[in-house]
Amino acid sequence: MNKSHLLQSIGNASVADLILWKNKRGGILLLGSATLFWFLFEKCGYSFFPFVANIQLLLVVILFLWAKSAILFNRPMPELPNLEITEASLLMVADPLRLLINTLLSIARDIYVNRNAQQFFRVSVVLWSISLVGSFLNFFTILYLCIVLGMLIPIVYERYQKHIDEKLSVTHRMIQTQYRKIDERLLQKLIANPTSKIKKMQ
Repeated sequence: MNKSHLLQSIGNASVADLILWKNKRGGILLLGSATLFWFLFEKCGYSFFPFVANIQLLLVVILFLWAKSAILFNRPMPELPNLEITEASLLMVADPLRLLINTLLSIARDIYVNRNAQQFFRVSVVLWSISLVGSFLNFFTILYLCIVLGMLIPIVYERYQKHIDEKLSVTHRMIQTQYRKIDERLLQKLIANPTSKIKKMQ
């Protein structure tokens, strides 16, 4: 995978510039905001919904007082942007979400209808890993770590691409070897046991 492939895999050009630190101002703003929110929610003990409500209340009060003072002192009214969600921005969010949901439904169908033991094993490992991580970290900490890693991993990969590809290739071969051993020993037994029970019942 070369640099162009990395950019293509990221997709959106503005997102690629952000996480590859080409847009340094945006990257610093995103990382600083994430760090600030994590500190407020995790270290200072703020709750999410009261915090959002208080911020909205503060903004409404400031705008109301600003508008009143503008009338009293003959000053220009505060200029607000067009506060509406465009169809393009909604589709930008909805399309990846639709693809994700369809992928998850396809995996579930593959496990339930096609009885794909390999897919079942992969999903079980992923869900168990999520459960294990979630038992040690809460949602906001996991979200913060995802943002930090999302800002660090692409730039590190871009810089040390050749060495990382070599290590990943070796690791992938090792995982495939271990997986085949588990598949031969364990999964085949799981598939065979229900068949043998049915034969005994017959």
